[in-house]
Amino acid sequence: MRAVLGFFSMLALGLLIAAILVIGATGVMNNQGQLSGSGTLLDYVSVVIGLGMGVVIAVLGQIPWGELPRRAAHWIMTHGYRLRLLAWAALFVGVLVYF
Repeated sequence: MRAVLGFFSMLALGLLIAAILVIGATGVMNNQGQLSGSGTLLDYVSVVIGLGMGVVIAVLGQIPWGELPRRAAHWIMTHGYRLRLLAWAALFVGVLVYF
């Protein structure tokens, strides 16, 4: 829940900053939500996609990448019997499909 609230707070902050930058760069906004003179709208979809990508990059930055090979090797060693059974099952299914 904390991650969801953090995402929405970041989204609100990003929209606020984007709106301030657009209004500051082009001038005053009229009542219809369009920028005065240009007639263009603030592209909220691009802002949301950019903020979502920022959150994904922040989450990926918190992953301890140096530990992943050790953890993967440990997982393979602990689940070796199941992996061996899956390999046999894939071999038998391959034989049934191709012959």
